[in-house]
Amino acid sequence: MKEALFINKHDNKEGYQTDFDKIAKVLLNRTELKVNKTAYRIIEIEFYYHASNHIDVYCHKNPRQRKSQRLYFHRFNESGKYDALRRKGIDITLGDENEIYGSILIRALENIKTKEIITGIGKLTNQIVDDVGGENRTDSVLKLYKEDKNIFDSSGRVYLQPSQENSLPIFKKQRQGLNQKKGDKDKFYLDAKYNYFTYPEIEVL
Repeated sequence: MKEALFINKHDNKEGYQTDFDKIAKVLLNRTELKVNKTAYRIIEIEFYYHASNHIDVYCHKNPRQRKSQRLYFHRFNESGKYDALRRKGIDITLGDENEIYGSILIRALENIKTKEIITGIGKLTNQIVDDVGGENRTDSVLKLYKEDKNIFDSSGRVYLQPSQENSLPIFKKQRQGLNQKKGDKDKFYLDAKYNYFTYPEIEVL
């Protein structure tokens, strides 16, 4: 299962979509996210990947994104307070220790037991942090960063595990909430369909 998140190096920026497609099929139809005892199905994700021939200017390029298969909490500084963050998000990282920054933003989840759908990346991130448990939310995130478990390590507080395979259709659209940046003059990365989802309640662009 760990190999499922591997991204090949391609000759051009267009080639990376193939790997994103492959990973999306695994995450959306063949895995579930466990947070302590609560199981979720991932139903919407977005890819952010910055490499020498895929210069995605919308990628945060946070040092955490140079790791592979770890959790990344947006803008969280280990000396700061989680609830002080104005914008929150949680990603699964795809980078390496050299030149590549990458991660997969989780945008929507479905609680497998209750069928509740959780949307809004801030609300979703808060829910995961609360499920982790701790003296407070900052303590919960710090525990996750200190443990620094591989996302497939079932001894972690948050991990991916294989699920019964679904055959849900997967849709693609542009990433949400982005504004064009100077480094994306031809709007390739702004227009790229790097958002993947499996439920029809999301508006298709």
